[in-house]
Amino acid sequence: MKTKAVKTRSWVRLIAKLLLLAVIAVAVAVPTLTIRDFCDHVKKFNFYLQMGDSVGTEEELGQLHYFYALSAKWRIQWLADRYLFTDAFFYEVADTYLTENWEEVRNKLKDKQEDPRSFLYGIAKFRQAQVQYRATHKIEAPLDFVMTEVRQDFERDLRNCLKVSEYLECFDRVWNYDISGNKKDAQEAIIQPGNTPPEFILGPIKEKDDGPGEPPGKFPARSKQDEKHPGGGGPQRRP
Repeated sequence: MKTKAVKTRSWVRLIAKLLLLAVIAVAVAVPTLTIRDFCDHVKKFNFYLQMGDSVGTEEELGQLHYFYALSAKWRIQWLADRYLFTDAFFYEVADTYLTENWEEVRNKLKDKQEDPRSFLYGIAKFRQAQVQYRATHKIEAPLDFVMTEVRQDFERDLRNCLKVSEYLECFDRVWNYDISGNKKDAQEAIIQPGNTPPEFILGPIKEKDDGPGEPPGKFPARSKQDEKHPGGGGPQRRP
């Protein structure tokens, strides 16, 4: 009888240990998979952002909002704020930029201009100069605005970027700053047609001796990744 009781207790302990391990495995796996899924959506958001696809960025922002609400439901919002959503505000600003609401971009960033992630402030002002030119077809005022006030913004953006990144990682800031200091290049950038999604690198791409060049980080064509209508070709824009 005693032997049977010992065996019974052993089985109970074994089952209890297995249940405990299962609970621990689930407790670890669920947050891990959730974080991985979150990171995938961040990557997709950045992909659509680089492509100028405002439909894609809007969809991915919706997914990120879902994860933020989930963190509140799990009562770990403070951890999410500290480690996962540090760039969330700037994701919203970038999405606003793709909708071409330049004034809203400026208003959102006006108190954060020393943050390296606030470089869209100066670019939004440049886009407003383009709007002024397209409305009047007079280049003098918008060109002067770009070469004075906007150039100061681009200089600050470059300085802020170089504080936290290597020179090559600040290519877009260098490019925009150089354009704003060259009258011919600045004028060419201002009068550039506005029938494409707004990019973060201003002005037309210059020709090289060995053919047309592309600045680092520029995507050559839309990927079919997550494309609802394959073959659509090119970024989508919200109406």
